[in-house]
Amino acid sequence: MLHQEILSPNEVAIKLSNLSEGLFAIRCELKNKTYQIILYKYQADYFLIENPALVTVLLEKDTHVFSSPEQLLNEIEISFENNQYLAASKEWVRLDLNTLKLLNDVEIKFFSLEE
Repeated sequence: MLHQEILSPNEVAIKLSNLSEGLFAIRCELKNKTYQIILYKYQADYFLIENPALVTVLLEKDTHVFSSPEQLLNEIEISFENNQYLAASKEWVRLDLNTLKLLNDVEIKFFSLEE
C-alpha cells in the first residue's frame, strides 16, 4: 500500500532532514499562475520531476492510481529515462519551502517510498 500524507511546508522541512527516499507533490495558486512541482528526494539528492501527467495524477483527491511504492517508482524511473527532471540543490529546496510558508492554500502531498 502506498503511504501518503498531507503536509505543511514546515512539516516538509522537518521530514526532509530524516528522509532517505520520498516524493512530494506540491501545488499552490499564485497571482498569475498555478505553481505545481514534484520533488523527489533520494539519499542526499533532490530532483524536480517534470512530468505534467504525473503531477496531475498525484494531486488528484483520489490517488488510487498507484497502489504501491513500486508503481510510483516505476513512473519516476520513466521520467528519468525521458529526461523529464532537473537536479535541485538542498539550498534551493529550503528557499522554496521558506517561500511557500508565506503563502496560503499550499497543498503538499507526501508519498513515502521507504520500506
